[in-house]
Amino acid sequence: MGGGRQQGRGRDVAAEGSFADFRDAAQVVLEDLRGRVGLDSWLVARRTGGDSVVLAAAEDDPFGLAPGASRPFEDTYCVRVLDGRAPAAAADLDEHPALVQARAANGVPARSVLVLPLPGPDGEVLGTLCATGRAPYPGGQPELDAALPTVRVQASLLGALLARELRLAEAARRAERAEAAATTDVLTGVGNRRAWDEALAHEEARATRYAGDVALVVVDLDGLKAVNDEQGHSAGDELLRVAARVLRARARESDLVARLGGDEFGLLLPGTDGAGAAALAAQLRGLLAAEGVGASVGAAARPTSGSLADAWRAADASMYAEKVARRSRALAERAGERPRPAGRAGSAAQAAQAAAAPAPPASVDALLRLARDQLGMEVAFLNRFDGEQRTFRNVQARVPLPFAAGRTEPRQGTYCQMIVDGALGEVTPDTSRDDRVRDLPITAELGIGAYVGVPVHLRDGRLYGTLCAFSREPDPTLRDRDAQVLRSLRQVVADVAEREDGEEARRHEVLARLDALQAEGGPQMVFQPVLELDGLGQVGVEALSRFPTGSPDAWFAAAAAAGAGPDLELRAVARALEALEHVEGFLALNVSPATVATPELARRLAPYPPGRIVLEVTEHEAIADYDGLNAALRPLRGAGVRLAVDDAGAGFASMRHVLALAPDVLKLDTSLVRGIDAHPGRQALATALATFAAATGATVVGEGIETQAELDLLRDLGIAHGQGFHLARPAPLPVPAG
Repeated sequence: MGGGRQQGRGRDVAAEGSFADFRDAAQVVLEDLRGRVGLDSWLVARRTGGDSVVLAAAEDDPFGLAPGASRPFEDTYCVRVLDGRAPAAAADLDEHPALVQARAANGVPARSVLVLPLPGPDGEVLGTLCATGRAPYPGGQPELDAALPTVRVQASLLGALLARELRLAEAARRAERAEAAATTDVLTGVGNRRAWDEALAHEEARATRYAGDVALVVVDLDGLKAVNDEQGHSAGDELLRVAARVLRARARESDLVARLGGDEFGLLLPGTDGAGAAALAAQLRGLLAAEGVGASVGAAARPTSGSLADAWRAADASMYAEKVARRSRALAERAGERPRPAGRAGSAAQAAQAAAAPAPPASVDALLRLARDQLGMEVAFLNRFDGEQRTFRNVQARVPLPFAAGRTEPRQGTYCQMIVDGALGEVTPDTSRDDRVRDLPITAELGIGAYVGVPVHLRDGRLYGTLCAFSREPDPTLRDRDAQVLRSLRQVVADVAEREDGEEARRHEVLARLDALQAEGGPQMVFQPVLELDGLGQVGVEALSRFPTGSPDAWFAAAAAAGAGPDLELRAVARALEALEHVEGFLALNVSPATVATPELARRLAPYPPGRIVLEVTEHEAIADYDGLNAALRPLRGAGVRLAVDDAGAGFASMRHVLALAPDVLKLDTSLVRGIDAHPGRQALATALATFAAATGATVVGEGIETQAELDLLRDLGIAHGQGFHLARPAPLPVPAG
């Protein structure tokens, strides 16, 4: 149980098949290390607020430590190693006072300890790998120190795996937020109860798996019923919108703001501890009060041994206690009494650093740098085999090289092919002493003195290529353990490379389709009339693209993902402008913010009368730089081109967006217009947009009018223009006679 290291090579843990997730992989690695290095307890832990939480542990832990177990971070062996008070490896813990203090604090009766950080791609500490033994380490300090390189390799691998899984978790969080945007409270524009419940479930799963901080704040508006009764529901609706605007202004991109009920809001705060949530709650009280909105606010963090449901109940209780205290003070003041000071409740918030943030997306280059640095070599690269050729797919070097990534050459006569064929071992410490490679042309060309390489296979068993590293000087200390570094990384490298290759293949496929489309003359155009709603006279048309197959949205989205979005949009603009002389009224052209920013758009528009052109800026992507977008639009608008904000009320069409662009035309999104005759919330939002447009001199166009009832309601609301199947369908322009 507390025995020393097992001799021999050990298992190639990272290459023995796929793992369901980080916890599965870590458990296999930890059990392998226990068998090879010794010590009784092996685990991976991560700091969450003031606690250290176990993410993974070897089976049958003698101290009863299992995933989810926690203890104060300041009581652990890990903190004393990380802050330099104790060494990474202690064969006899009793010789180190700082570790003896930790033992007294945490109650784990260890006599030997080994602690290493789990590094992320940028050097940040994502967690710790910790091993403890119930007896002093057999062989003493020299033998435990000798085991450190083996453990450090596996710690680096686990760090890469955890960083990748945290990156995937963050991508999932962004996808969930995007989905939540579709489940929006129509009146306020924030998430609704469904969005809240789904996000709460996802964050609970992430917190359980990765032990990350997460907190929430609940806000209950005071006196909403009285406002509705005394001033009317329009005043109450405005109160709700003001509150929502304040909450969104303080929320980060990763946070969720939702309306939970009639007068209650919630903020879900990933990566925030109790102290941070309490500070935000205090800020929100002041900001809401400054806007004339009275509110009771409660905050709580997910407890280490509890759930987000517990945090929600605690925050709700805190909010209700504040509301009761507020009412008590008001009653006392009316009666001329001095209110008694409220008693203290709850405990002080923990002052602790936030857990490490999710790592940036993993890449083959980042993994190559990890391998190169771990081996202490000058060059690391990934080869991809294509038939009889090999391509240097990725190269990371500390020294100048006579080649770069992308070079292709025959596989025969290379170290890589010899390793795959079994004609050369995976480790060559000194090429000058190895007859098999000494006289190879590539040895002289690249100046290879020492070389390590391993085959790389995809998960379906196909040979992908090789993962290799070399230095210009011989290194007689190279051993099989150095090849183990590459073996530990190769499956992760293969997964990332396969994903990147797939993305590149899809990009080339899209570009080929766009080239074929251009050869056929580009997208075809149809034109949908825009009419005055009172007299139904035509005031202009909107140009719409049509493609040989599939929807226009799919074509434009695929082009944008392939980096060719502006090019396709500009082709469509050019085709539409060819028809301008046959158009009655204005010609509206759909363009994304990215296309507006290209100088080519202005060149395409230059030959045509600007007063007849309307640019509809689509709202399906966020605008990061309003100043830059307005700078690109300024000369066009100065010449007479009008600006329309398309899809207002959907996507990213917030009031801030509309205010920042100050459009000449506001186009109500189809989702607002459809069924508006039977939907008071949509009527309220359309009325608000119409009022804003009237105050700023803009024109409102209702899109997607499909029934007479919708048309009549928009007329009653004072909407000037409209378009939709009920009025006129998109069609090619009539071909002029002669």
